[in-house]
Amino acid sequence: MDEKRKIKDFIESELVSGSMDSLEGESSSLIEAGVIDSLGIQKLIAFVEREFSIKIRDEDIVPENFDSVATIYELVRSKAS
Repeated sequence: MDEKRKIKDFIESELVSGSMDSLEGESSSLIEAGVIDSLGIQKLIAFVEREFSIKIRDEDIVPENFDSVATIYELVRSKAS
């Protein structure tokens, strides 16, 4: 399973009830759509650190890095390299 799919699956199963299919794509704002909030971001950080063996630093915890599946994936990719 690819990284974007793992991220999306986690968000769907742990942070929202139902599917994110109504969003227009992986660039859609999860924050504006009300899919994710500050508690959700903390859960997501714990998940990506564990799942992808990376460390998210305090300065990385900004809304821009967690606004969409695409931005979360880019953060994970940047930390993994």
